[in-house]
Amino acid sequence: MRWVTYLSPSGGEQRPGVVDDGCVFGYPGPEDLPQLLAKGTAALREAHRQALAEPVEIIVEFETRLCAPLVPERPLTVVRVEADPLALHPALVRGTDDGVLLPPGTGVLDAEVGVAAFASSTGEVVGYTLACLWSTPQRKTVAVTLGPALVTEEELDGAAVFPFTVSVDDVAAAQGTVERGLLARRAEADRGPVGVLPARVRSLAAGAEFFVDAGLLGMFELRVGSGTGT
Repeated sequence: MRWVTYLSPSGGEQRPGVVDDGCVFGYPGPEDLPQLLAKGTAALREAHRQALAEPVEIIVEFETRLCAPLVPERPLTVVRVEADPLALHPALVRGTDDGVLLPPGTGVLDAEVGVAAFASSTGEVVGYTLACLWSTPQRKTVAVTLGPALVTEEELDGAAVFPFTVSVDDVAAAQGTVERGLLARRAEADRGPVGVLPARVRSLAAGAEFFVDAGLLGMFELRVGSGTGT
């Protein structure tokens, strides 16, 4: 299953949806994605079936305004290269279509890229998504981008690792690999969201086209310094 949260074109509210065959199928129930995940895998599968069978709306995927797949109720712990782990407040979470803004007086941002896993309160890993931590060169956290989708275990075809590449203005800038088993064990032990960010790209100026491709987990592109930032 590939779940997203998007802004509905009919009303503008955030709604969970399922990505299938190039379209987003709006979930017809009242729950948001965190509430669906809290009910467990079986309930999530039933919600997936409902979304495909009785969607409240169907939108072409590339025309969909994506939010973060979910905003965790507790801090997102991220493990970084050459730095101590961070506990990121949920208010820092952005979606791939939200962009990232430069704070006043800041000329460039650094990006740390990897994968986040989400576990239920029982410790069951329910899905994975791309994660990108944005900070100033002085390591002051600006935001964390999650998305485009939350991908569940059954979509991963037994993949043991999550490889990804990063390019800036169509030039290769970084690459990395996150071991799925290690990430899952961290999330299970923490019973919450955990990210591992093995790649870092420094000194991204406003206007830079930033692109991440992670295969099974999807891809996203944004322009540094633009977007809503919320």
